[in-house]
Amino acid sequence: MEKKPLSQFRIWLVLILAVLYVLSLGRFLYQNILVGDSALWQLALSGLILSIPLILFYGTIGVLAEAAYERRQGSISPWLAKLIYWSPRLAGVLIIFFVSLFALDMFSPEYTLTEMLVGFLIHMLPSIVMGLLLILAWRRPWIGFLAFLLASLYFLRFALGGWGESAGNFLLFSGPLLLVSLLFGINWLWRQDLPGKAN
Repeated sequence: MEKKPLSQFRIWLVLILAVLYVLSLGRFLYQNILVGDSALWQLALSGLILSIPLILFYGTIGVLAEAAYERRQGSISPWLAKLIYWSPRLAGVLIIFFVSLFALDMFSPEYTLTEMLVGFLIHMLPSIVMGLLLILAWRRPWIGFLAFLLASLYFLRFALGGWGESAGNFLLFSGPLLLVSLLFGINWLWRQDLPGKAN
């Protein structure tokens, strides 16, 4: 079987999204340097953690753009159908993991053990709720569409500050959630058009 060559569209899409990812990550790391987190290990750890939502954001844009392109061409390949099925579910797991990392801020010597545990549980509530909704959405993509759309709107309140801060918060929280919602929506609305229904 002859391997299909990459289309110009896909090559340009990957190139543009990779450049945007590198520029976004560089901007976040530069901000960390400005606030004093300039040790190499701090920058490396920040880069790894910040890469989770940035890869989800730009990767999801890539999947959505490729899906729109292939659908406009007339049919969706089996490979893309599987990607449309699995990417929102795996992205949901990664987003929940990323949001859960912020609950670890509660473990500090300035708090008592009770304060740390109560604070940890309170900070974990969004992740717990999103996890339960993801379980429901696994077989019912319309639930994932609504749940991640509402989560995106919830986190949008953090992105309504000044321009620099709002763009960063959108890229890290609200944007990836919105795009995962759209992937669930496509998975739900296009289920009849996907080869083998991707299941």
